[in-house]
Amino acid sequence: MHRNILLLARGFAIAALALSLGGCGGTRRHDVTGQVKYNGAPLAKPNGKIVFVGPDGSQVEGTIGQDGTYKAARVTAGLNRIAIYYPNPAHKRASRPKGKATMADRPVDSPVYLTPETYANTETSELSTEVGPGTVFNYDMKGPPIP
Repeated sequence: MHRNILLLARGFAIAALALSLGGCGGTRRHDVTGQVKYNGAPLAKPNGKIVFVGPDGSQVEGTIGQDGTYKAARVTAGLNRIAIYYPNPAHKRASRPKGKATMADRPVDSPVYLTPETYANTETSELSTEVGPGTVFNYDMKGPPIP
């Protein structure tokens, strides 16, 4: 019986070791840093975001500072698609007018983003980078002047 307990304990120890080592071959993640500019200069607007979508579909968001720099922590290694956007603080969702309102009665809706909407979606931005140790991703967005 003493021998059975030792075998059982050794079995549990081996299983625990196998489970702990299983994480070593898991998904690798790395921090990504860089700077985002708009027409050659930092946008100097609050709440800018850069989003990395990894090969496994995981998403990591980084906040862009007013100097254009950002850090996205624990981005999945491999080819990541990227979206960049600056929310428009003036954007208000249009409410439905009551009664028999015409289109002229509807409030004018400001754009959702300060920057071109194509950058805000990984499908339309066409931005990507290979993420590995020490990845730096800098990008200069192009678009019309922003007030």
